[in-house]
Amino acid sequence: MTNAAVIAMSENCPDLLVFRLCIMGRHRPDRITGAPMDEGFGAIVMNCKRLTRLSVSGLLTDKAFAYIGGHGKLIKTLSVAFAGNSDMSLQHVFEGCTRLQKLEVRDSPFGDKGLLSGLNYFYNMRFFWMNSCRLTVKGCGDVAQQMPNLVVEVMKENEGEMDTVDKLYLYRSLAGPREDAPSFVNIL
Repeated sequence: MTNAAVIAMSENCPDLLVFRLCIMGRHRPDRITGAPMDEGFGAIVMNCKRLTRLSVSGLLTDKAFAYIGGHGKLIKTLSVAFAGNSDMSLQHVFEGCTRLQKLEVRDSPFGDKGLLSGLNYFYNMRFFWMNSCRLTVKGCGDVAQQMPNLVVEVMKENEGEMDTVDKLYLYRSLAGPREDAPSFVNIL
């Protein structure tokens, strides 16, 4: 995939509501230039002004997420895989995507700082899922402590790593935490 191809798509299909591009393989750049795919995904959110669902993957930097936060004002569902280069990426999304309801992030370098940048936005979201990121039990616990009306579930696949979290599932619930959680799920 190339930035030019994604830009052409955005220019020729400005009425897209949903855009999903799954670039197979971790952190894949533009196939021809070797550049991050920032400009391509930036063009999608800038040119497709009615976009409500976006799935991104590939070599993306904070710049792509600044585009998403700056122009993706109608995005309700965002899926991120193998993308981003710092916690600023999440901060751009939380601050800019004011209608965000569902956020799924996997295999990205986001940690506690990125997670905590969403504290003012979590009550407006239906759920936030993080898998294989750089979260700690302390960071997830801070969210649970500061937002007692949210359910914060953490899952650990590797019992040897005491401080890290493999998966985080954060959601609103009128009924409170579920009572049928399996043993590997810890509700904070």
